[in-house]
Amino acid sequence: MRIGVLRTQVPFVSGGAERHAANLVQALERHGHEAAEITVPFKWYPGEVLADHILAAKLLDLSEVEGVAVDRMIGLKFPAYLARHPDMQFWIIHQHRQAYDQWKLGNSDLLDDPDGAALRDLIRAEDHAAFSASSHPIYANSQNVAARLHDHLDLPSTALYHPPPQAGLMVPGGYGDYLFAPGRINPSKRLDLILQALAKTRSKMRLVIAGRAENPAYEDELRKLVVELGLSAQVDWLGGVDDDTLRRTYAEARAVVFVPSDEDYGYITLEAMLAAKPVITVTDAGGPLEFITNGVEGLITAPTRRDLAGAFDKIMQDAGTAEKMGQAGLARYEAMNISWDHVVEKLAGASTPQPSPIAAAETGPDAPAEAAEVPPEDPQTHAVALLKAAIAPPPPPEGFPFASITEVLESFAFEDLPAELGQPDPPVDAGLASYLGTHWTRYLTTLDVLGDLSPRDVLDVGVFPPLVFQAMLSEIYPGVSMSGLWEGPQPYAQEVRRRSDNSTAFKIRLEPANSERDPWPYADNSFDLVTGMEILEHLALDPYFFFAEANRVLRPGGHILLTTPNVTSHRGVWKMMNGIAPYSFGIFVPSGGVYGRHNREYAPPELAEIGAAAGFETTLLRTVDVYDRDMDPGTAEMLVAREDDLAMRGETIFYLAQKASDPVGTAMRFYHGDPSLMSAAFHPGPREAETGLISLGLENRSGQWWPVQGERATCLLAEWIDPEGVLIHQILIQPLSAPVGPGETRAIPLRLDPGEAATDQGQLRLHCYQSGVGVFSGSGRADPVILPCSRAAFQHLARTAPKPGGA
Repeated sequence: MRIGVLRTQVPFVSGGAERHAANLVQALERHGHEAAEITVPFKWYPGEVLADHILAAKLLDLSEVEGVAVDRMIGLKFPAYLARHPDMQFWIIHQHRQAYDQWKLGNSDLLDDPDGAALRDLIRAEDHAAFSASSHPIYANSQNVAARLHDHLDLPSTALYHPPPQAGLMVPGGYGDYLFAPGRINPSKRLDLILQALAKTRSKMRLVIAGRAENPAYEDELRKLVVELGLSAQVDWLGGVDDDTLRRTYAEARAVVFVPSDEDYGYITLEAMLAAKPVITVTDAGGPLEFITNGVEGLITAPTRRDLAGAFDKIMQDAGTAEKMGQAGLARYEAMNISWDHVVEKLAGASTPQPSPIAAAETGPDAPAEAAEVPPEDPQTHAVALLKAAIAPPPPPEGFPFASITEVLESFAFEDLPAELGQPDPPVDAGLASYLGTHWTRYLTTLDVLGDLSPRDVLDVGVFPPLVFQAMLSEIYPGVSMSGLWEGPQPYAQEVRRRSDNSTAFKIRLEPANSERDPWPYADNSFDLVTGMEILEHLALDPYFFFAEANRVLRPGGHILLTTPNVTSHRGVWKMMNGIAPYSFGIFVPSGGVYGRHNREYAPPELAEIGAAAGFETTLLRTVDVYDRDMDPGTAEMLVAREDDLAMRGETIFYLAQKASDPVGTAMRFYHGDPSLMSAAFHPGPREAETGLISLGLENRSGQWWPVQGERATCLLAEWIDPEGVLIHQILIQPLSAPVGPGETRAIPLRLDPGEAATDQGQLRLHCYQSGVGVFSGSGRADPVILPCSRAAFQHLARTAPKPGGA
């Protein structure tokens, strides 16, 4: 069809309505229609001029142009939609609100006009007559506008939603340290209320403002208000911004603040949802309330400074809550079928859209992007969108009762001493909530990875109070039995109760052990699930031991779940290309000892490789950006051009595997030597006084046979230390004549000093030693033995003991 899009134009003013009409024309053309904007200039003051413009609009005949019929006219704004056309389809985006809700509220400028009441009645009569004459259903651009038509004109209409003009720009990103307030700067947007609320917040947060003022004097007033409120260091004024800045500022914000007064629709709400950002709005905002539910896609408060400040504090204290709400907003937008194709179908009938990659990709201020339906022209933007989609976190588990880490902390008593003392539970510590909140998305993703598993007995390795994840797990698996392994000096036990009814939610006992060195203090086949969250990267000696012990304590078919940083993430790639070590946490922490830092970070396939050697079969291997949503566009473009597996470029690895067999052997690529052999114990026997003979028992505590010849043969390193404590001699000896099986103890005869101690009495120190590798004692699973020994006795041992390899 040949379709005109009819709107009003206020000279020198360009905003959402103008972009709206341009996008509608573009959408109609993409569906094969011939479409054009038809604009009518409008001035609404003084009253007699307003009446003239109504008459001028009514006198326009738009049924044909140069003898060619216009098949349909789509009327958008007053008074242009009063023009004459035999097939007028109304999609109301703006009535003259001075005659409707503003009159009722006492805010209308018509109230100051001597003929104001007559003008109000004229506007209402002309609207009613025009809308009633149409043979088509009446559409409004929002439910708020539809409600006005019903309340003031008693006419039914249907809300027909459309994408915001900047839809193609929006991409989800991180949840940063500032609130974002974009849009035109005018009194109806109530930026002054936002600033006053900011001054009432408990914490010093940042507010970023983007947009141009319609009246520069009004912006000057706001800037003076910032100074008066002492907010100069917290408020950033961006002014009018380009597309890249707008995209980035949305993507990196913690939340978007939008508090208009009875907004018709509110593009900012939809842009925030597309950027996966929660929206903070108010109860009288109008259009935004059609998309935001309090506590789901954002926060809704009374339009007061104190209430709005409380919402600011809540969202800035918990990035996890912000992320959950932002993801819920994005999911709701996607579920509502907000698209130009749907709009065209309703206004012009069903048709098939034709591809238009260039037109849909234009993102300049005068030619905005139509929607996110066509990939953007900019390859970096497209690459970022692809990479973000590949490594985005999943939605929260269905039915999960908590919306934030703060709610978890409020629901459980992680400190049991106050109850024993008869004291009330302490309030949630804001600092603890903030720290744990940074891990909220990782916790939720971990629960998602567990999927349909139904474990009865769970062991968490590397756990440490407060037991927040265990509390979350107890909600997913009621009645589950939980145990933990930690590096505390003694066992730790706790009953964690619910605050609401004081009932015990779960019990747990933590046993002390070094998870890569000490045999885990549990029997074989004890658990259905072993978890190790952010622990693997701290191991300094032997991750295979960790895997093998997990295999031992798991029942057949049990699962291991590990989370750990991905050294080959897109962020790691960027760091390397910019001369930075790729570790996500590469700093040294002297106060934390060797385990206070990340000793090694892994690539995703490496976990599967070590797991396979330990008898596990990988069931899920994925990576997710759970902490930081920031992404370098150039790196994203490079990874896409390489045709990388983008799903393996997220910052955190999630590895789930099932016990399939006993361990089959160390993943030797990761080791100098074979650590699976390096478990031993010496058992010294009594020494004969007359001969100095001693029988030294050497026990193989590994699960493998010890070879005694060739590469990685087990032998002994003998050292002599003089009476002053100085190491004087070292020599390798081979007292084992045949391989030693697991659990077997082999007696080694030694001749030391008979009778009284010699005058040059020193010490013989013996280490188990792996040929070509080094001492077992480095593994932490084989302590050396020390025996009294003179220099002469050590020399005798050196002369007579067999050497490794027959040397």
